[in-house]
Amino acid sequence: MLTDKQITKIRKAFNGTDQRVIFKILGDTNRYRIFEMLGKHSRLSVGDMAKILRISIPLASQHLKILEQGNMLEKEKQGQKVYYKLRTDNTIAHAITKGVL
Repeated sequence: MLTDKQITKIRKAFNGTDQRVIFKILGDTNRYRIFEMLGKHSRLSVGDMAKILRISIPLASQHLKILEQGNMLEKEKQGQKVYYKLRTDNTIAHAITKGVL
């Protein structure tokens, strides 16, 4: 049984609209796998994720773009390489990684 404090914390983390968008985005197998990988590794390049998933770099980039538009990822460029990592300020995504992964 949850305490009132735990219930309040869950309500604050999951405000409804953002939750539905995130779960819709993560409904795709490859996007969920990317999210899971980034939950376990601080950052990964697009090329590395494409190799791990055995998909093309353009397809991996499309999935990453959707995750980024969902405010779940941020990217950083180093030369010609692009690295992605989970956003630390997205409370819903953060709660999912802590609770599920």
